[in-house]
Amino acid sequence: MSLLVAQTAQALGSSVRCRIDARDVSLSLHKAGDSSILNLLPATITGMVPADTPGHLLIKLQAGQQPLLARITQRSAKALQLQSGMTVWAQIKAVALLE
Repeated sequence: MSLLVAQTAQALGSSVRCRIDARDVSLSLHKAGDSSILNLLPATITGMVPADTPGHLLIKLQAGQQPLLARITQRSAKALQLQSGMTVWAQIKAVALLE
């Protein structure tokens, strides 16, 4: 999986381990073509569980070979009609991926 990150001391094209917080992942049903978010990954929903805060869910995703979590509100999940097995677009801000 390739991601764009904020400027770093690593050489361009280097492989690095990256931690992505669930709060930094948003979901969309369609690939955004007019967004400031640079990292758009197709992902499959593999599960949904209540988060540790009221009104939030943790959405378990599989993006290629990588597991990923998104933390969203129950209201957003209902509005998007999210279900296990659905394909969505995980959106990750490059500025959220800092060392």
